[in-house]
Amino acid sequence: MTQLKVATYNIRMDAYEDAPWTWAARRPHVFEIIRYFDWDLFGVQEVLPHQLTDFETLNEYAFVGTAREDGKNNGEYNGIFYKKERFERIDQKIFWLSQTPDVPSIHPEAGCHRLCVCGLFKEKESGKSFVFANTHLDHVSEKARELGAKVIIEEGLTAFKDYPLFLVGDFNANPSEKAYQLLTDHLKDSRFADGAFVYGPKGTYQAFDTTMPWEQMEEIDFIFVSKDIQVKKVGILTNTWENKFPSDHFPVEALVELP
Repeated sequence: MTQLKVATYNIRMDAYEDAPWTWAARRPHVFEIIRYFDWDLFGVQEVLPHQLTDFETLNEYAFVGTAREDGKNNGEYNGIFYKKERFERIDQKIFWLSQTPDVPSIHPEAGCHRLCVCGLFKEKESGKSFVFANTHLDHVSEKARELGAKVIIEEGLTAFKDYPLFLVGDFNANPSEKAYQLLTDHLKDSRFADGAFVYGPKGTYQAFDTTMPWEQMEEIDFIFVSKDIQVKKVGILTNTWENKFPSDHFPVEALVELP
């Protein structure tokens, strides 16, 4: 039996308008959450270059990903952290959610460049291989999100169809949207897997507002899994520090069993 604890976490970019609750103040609490919950692999969104440098203190993890504007170091990073002692990265594939996915590019209606990072990993002890993918769909255009989902299916899910697969991220789309529905035609939302215990609210985006009722929070961060992965439990983690959230998104985690 090979169990993994996986997660997705939009850590919120370092933004001056958040003062005094900027990244410098939030950073220790974001890292405390990561260390406490001790995920095996997790996807991150909205990571600026200097924030990525700060992640080097989590030295048990290796990173695969890139910056969305140029595929090098310009703009927010989208990527995957994985425990380097437990997993070997066999391959990777990075593509943009546009009509030209092989090069840094943008959908005409999108607010910014968007991409997906896929890693093919082998769990060293069992020898089992699987794919872990992380993305961040557009926040402006529903049409761009729909195209993004189609590109993920064509460039990611199809390319790695022979492996158990995780797709995590901030999808900026609730379950009523076409993007979510396209993805769940191929993958299952971990929260609705047979036998899964689910903890926490449905919503994952709270805009740093600790007074927001759970039912008003946006349901946009998900862990999708291929149908051969067994989900044991899923949690939307609502931790606060002195009545402040470490990010404007809650992390989502899942305990799963590989086939």
